[in-house]
Order: sequence, then C-alpha cells, then structure tokens
Amino acid sequence: MSTFQVVENTNKQVDKRPLIAYCLERATLLFSIKMALIVGTILALINHGQAMFTGHFTFDQLVPLLITYCVPFTVAMYSQVQGKRERDRLYAETIAATKQAEIEATRSE
Repeated sequence: MSTFQVVENTNKQVDKRPLIAYCLERATLLFSIKMALIVGTILALINHGQAMFTGHFTFDQLVPLLITYCVPFTVAMYSQVQGKRERDRLYAETIAATKQAEIEATRSE
C-alpha cells in the first residue's frame, strides 16, 4: 500500500514580497517614468495645448496638467507590478510542482 502526500492549493503565498518592493525596482520605475513622459505629454497637448500655444495658460491649470502626468505613471506602475507579481506566483507554483513530482518519483522507485 502506498501513501502519497496531498497538496492543497490555499492561495496563500508564503514568501510574498511587499508591494513597495516591486514599485521601487529600478526597471519598474524607469518604465513608468518613460510612459508618463510620453503619454502624459500627448495628453497634456490634447487637453492644454491650445492654452499653452496661445499664451493663455494660467497657474490654475498647472495642477490638472501635473495630474495628467500622474495618471499614465500610475497605470504603468500598476500594470508592471501586477505582471511581476503574477510572474513570481507562477514561478513559485512551478517550483512547488517540480518538488512534488520529485518526491513522488522517489517514492515510486
């Protein structure tokens, strides 16, 4: 009679990195900043271009202009972090499955 271990998927991550660790990675920050500069500039020209080119840009329009750059930065950061978290989760599952297969292989010998 053989016994084998049952592994349950409880969706618990034992060694979960904090969100801030993903956000502070150099590659994540650089990508988010580049996207904010490119997309933010396009959006700023669409939303505030006429006021800038005609000289009617006022101090009151500065905050909405800055927020225009914050939105693509936030979206790029969020998508990068979610992708990296999913990558790490899949990697951890693959390692666990490989170890489980090795244990079962040694038991069957």
